[in-house]
Amino acid sequence: MAIWIGFALFFSIVTSLYGGAHYYLYRWFIRWFEPSRGLARWIAVLFFFLVFSFPGAKVLGWMDFNPLSYGLTLISATWMGFSLYFFLFAVSTDVFIGIWRWIRRPSRLSHHRLLLFQRRFMAGVAVAVFGIGTFALQEAQNVQVTRLDIPLKNLPARLDGYSLVQVSDVHYGMLTKNGELAKLVQQVNQLHADLVVITGDLVDEGVSHMEEMTQPLLELKARDGVMAITGNHEYYAGVSRATAIMEKAKIRVLRNERMMLPGGLQVLGIDDPTGYRIMGEGDADFQSLLAGLDPLKPSVFLYHQPIRFEEAAAFGIGLQLSGHTHGGQLFPLRYISRLIYPRTPGLHRIAASYLYVNRGAGTWGPPMRLGSRPEIALIRLRSPKGKD
Repeated sequence: MAIWIGFALFFSIVTSLYGGAHYYLYRWFIRWFEPSRGLARWIAVLFFFLVFSFPGAKVLGWMDFNPLSYGLTLISATWMGFSLYFFLFAVSTDVFIGIWRWIRRPSRLSHHRLLLFQRRFMAGVAVAVFGIGTFALQEAQNVQVTRLDIPLKNLPARLDGYSLVQVSDVHYGMLTKNGELAKLVQQVNQLHADLVVITGDLVDEGVSHMEEMTQPLLELKARDGVMAITGNHEYYAGVSRATAIMEKAKIRVLRNERMMLPGGLQVLGIDDPTGYRIMGEGDADFQSLLAGLDPLKPSVFLYHQPIRFEEAAAFGIGLQLSGHTHGGQLFPLRYISRLIYPRTPGLHRIAASYLYVNRGAGTWGPPMRLGSRPEIALIRLRSPKGKD
């Protein structure tokens, strides 16, 4: 029951904000374009459809995966990205016009000439937005490999060069289907890692066809196997269902537990704190899990959100791997993301402990990225010792 209440609250807030932005955008369009009364009504109907099509597509996706649910998701999610930039252009224009009128006298252009200018300006805005959106759609498809060498305290010389690939925030669902997942799996396998770790949000919100991702996931290969943890979206999708799919695909899901790999490398994984907020489980195990760490052996800690790094470092964790933020996904949202998660994507350090925040391989909402290219990380662990 709690998860459904949470969903209802989340969608109510998002739809209200999204609807408010669309109302502003609609009024801006009417002021600048001055359509006929009949056309204005049709535009209002279109905007109403665009606002409610995204939550509607989510509901349809839970029920069935078919051309209708896929098409509605694609249209509504793509428009969400385009509307962001239309909204930013609209606000910027109104601010500029307000300042211009404050420092100068109003224009003496005739209404006809002013309307002609406004319509041409709007056409230019539309061209710019669709250019930005098209580039962002393409950028979301180009997953780059980020290569890092990270010194890991207590790593013996015999494990120097041990490689792990971090995959995060794939968001398998309506728009990330088996073909895209298989392509990502192939890209990971080409790196020939000793270990593959998935740091949460492998799935999006629950979709009817989620079990289909088992087959491409079975193709993931690494010498010491594949491990994963839960992210917040595993709980939105149904954590038991999501973890069962991963386990069927031979992925070891670490849920508040520690594994010792051959050679003495400790891998610790903990559930996302969303589990504690929704189901009253997960977060209480943070302290006890880290307290069980062997301080004389190297350690890698998997935690979906880039938080509590100070605590992890205090317990002696050598490397924490996180994701979650997508780097803001779309410029300029990354600046808002930084207010919530000050440790931005990239490498961070406290004394001899490191945190790597992954930008993620997928998207949520708009299938777009701008200024935050998707990635998988190939990390080679380096021994601080010259010899064993």
